[in-house]
Amino acid sequence: MTPVLYALGHFCTKHRWIVVIAWVIILAGMMVGSKSLGWNTSNNMTLNGTGSQDATNLLNDRWPEAANGSIPVVLGAPGGKKISDSEYTDAINETVSNYQNDSNVTSVTSPIGTSQQSEALNSPDGQIAIISVVIKQSANELTVDQGNDLVNLSEPATKAGLTVGLGSYVGNAVSNPNTNLSIIVGIGAALIILLFTFGTLLAMGLPMLTALVGLFTGLCGIYLLGALISVPPIGPTLGIMIGLGVGVDYALFMVSRHRQHRGMGLDYKEAASRATATAGGAIVFAGSTVIIALCCMLVVDVPLLSSMGYAGAVSVLFAMLTALTLMPALLAIAGKGLDRFSLPGYSIETQEKNAESPRWTAWAKAIVRHRVIAVIVSLIALAFLSYPIHQLFLGQQDNGTFPTDTQARISYDLLDEGFGVGANAGFLVAIAIDSTDSSTVQTQLDDLQTALAGASGVASATQATVDSDGNAATINVTPTTGPAAEATSNLVTSLRNTTIPDATKGTSLTAYVGGSTASYVDLATLIGDRLVLTILVVVALGFILMTLAFRALGLALISSLMNLITVLAAFGVTTAVFEVGTGLSLIGIDETIPVLSYVPLIVFAIIFGLSMDYNVFLMSVVREKWLAKKDPQAAIIEGLASTGKIVSAAALIMTCVFLAFVINGNPIVKQFGVGAAFAIIIYATIIRCVLLPATMSFFGKATWYMPHWLDKILPNISIEGDQYFEGLEAKKAQSN
Repeated sequence: MTPVLYALGHFCTKHRWIVVIAWVIILAGMMVGSKSLGWNTSNNMTLNGTGSQDATNLLNDRWPEAANGSIPVVLGAPGGKKISDSEYTDAINETVSNYQNDSNVTSVTSPIGTSQQSEALNSPDGQIAIISVVIKQSANELTVDQGNDLVNLSEPATKAGLTVGLGSYVGNAVSNPNTNLSIIVGIGAALIILLFTFGTLLAMGLPMLTALVGLFTGLCGIYLLGALISVPPIGPTLGIMIGLGVGVDYALFMVSRHRQHRGMGLDYKEAASRATATAGGAIVFAGSTVIIALCCMLVVDVPLLSSMGYAGAVSVLFAMLTALTLMPALLAIAGKGLDRFSLPGYSIETQEKNAESPRWTAWAKAIVRHRVIAVIVSLIALAFLSYPIHQLFLGQQDNGTFPTDTQARISYDLLDEGFGVGANAGFLVAIAIDSTDSSTVQTQLDDLQTALAGASGVASATQATVDSDGNAATINVTPTTGPAAEATSNLVTSLRNTTIPDATKGTSLTAYVGGSTASYVDLATLIGDRLVLTILVVVALGFILMTLAFRALGLALISSLMNLITVLAAFGVTTAVFEVGTGLSLIGIDETIPVLSYVPLIVFAIIFGLSMDYNVFLMSVVREKWLAKKDPQAAIIEGLASTGKIVSAAALIMTCVFLAFVINGNPIVKQFGVGAAFAIIIYATIIRCVLLPATMSFFGKATWYMPHWLDKILPNISIEGDQYFEGLEAKKAQSN
């Protein structure tokens, strides 16, 4: 790999302007291409083998018009007025007419009228009502643009002074808060850290420029991916979080290594080429690990998770490509000017010589000297952080925590106020009818409705609605608890396992509990069932990659365990914040909410990959020192002292980027931000600075153990190409 990267570095420095122009063309082309295809996202909630999917499949087969359920367009009258007041009648009728005339709408039920259906759409106090809309697109098919079009159809009601909010999956699709502020805050924090790390304005600016090009090309790549598969609305946000963080980090490592090579007396072009070959090797290895970890979401066999993994992987891929090509070209263009406009009192020579920091040296020596105490203290701290994980409940999204101006939150609050909290968590019971005796079938449906209505935890169950062919029916069930409540999840289970089987035994009916709430319950169950397998697959791959890279079974095992411990502690902190409520008000949420079912799995994949980044950069130096002196204690001290400052800067940048997204209004984004940020903090401090070096010191030479037979058959991979350049220098010396 080293010769290829070295040649790539030479090409990029020699043809630097061509490389820059090529990236401008690539970025422009991808922006035009993604925009022409439409910057659209949609949730693919296909959950094969679950009750909710069975309900969807049944209705798609027997009653397609009812398969998507209804979308509530919730209307709220102001100041004690009522929906039935004459001043609102025309506006409501016009709104109903708008939906009826829309090509994407299948049916509409107005709250104005004397039918039983219309009366049921009005709250007891008459101040809140629902226009029930059935649309052609499922949650898997609906795009954000289509969702916004449906919102715009309610304009007559809004102009009349009514508060309007669309719920269900339409409301969720259009309620993703803007990420611009988070991006600005993340970039600002990264620039400050880069400035104090490198000490000059140009050395600060080039990594950010490279990262931004990678970020925007990656974002366009995610939207292009959305033309092939369903990418969820949170996918681009996830891509921005990961892409910005790793993009700056990778460019930072390139500039740092470039300066070290300049300090060795190499000219700026050769220094940039060697940085591509050395730091570039670590970037390829670490970035590939992140991509593999994210793509391992395939193991769960849930399209929603797989597409999130792909979105993150695309952003990492473009961060790698820009760091390996655009960064050396920019370094060659900057030349000696890279070190101009430096901070007062900042020494460029110190960084170029890669001098070991006295403070980091003293710290590393203290850890090695008191390794047993260091292990015990760090494990106690990690156990404390991990402890809340026993309270972890994987739930679903609660729209009551969204910003108050979003469609999802407006509809949630209105439904809660007018019809009770359970109105936001309704189930759609899909029923297959396998009898032509309408009288008997009706009796059986009535009995099923009675059983559902009488079940513990159920607020109400509507009378069954039967399709015109008599092949299928639906019953809407409203629980007494909200969508995020654990009791709601338990109710889905009890209805499936007890209530419905008892009520349909010996009848011509087959019933399944479906709808959005039931789908998220099934998603949590699927993830819970496959969580251990997914983690084992990712850890096993990480172990294999570390073994290949460093040819040390002990080191590979220790590194994998450290990553697992990091994730456990991060999950504990996330549980403490969102489910226990520790510091919850600081991130803009008023009440505790469950951790969304897929957040831990995605965070695990991200953090396992990213922590591998820092591990690779640290262990590359430690291994180099180990091979030179065969002294495990000295290797740890020198490795930690040499990499301490730059890896800390990289980790601090990543932490700031993730924390910047905590200010986003979407509670799911907040959970990703908190989980990922604290994982980086934990790894960069407790693990990297204490537990990892102390453990390696404790095991000493055993850390580097490698069976002779295995060492012979494994390919010899040199991540940073030390052997290659040693051979190159030896050849030069012989020729002279």
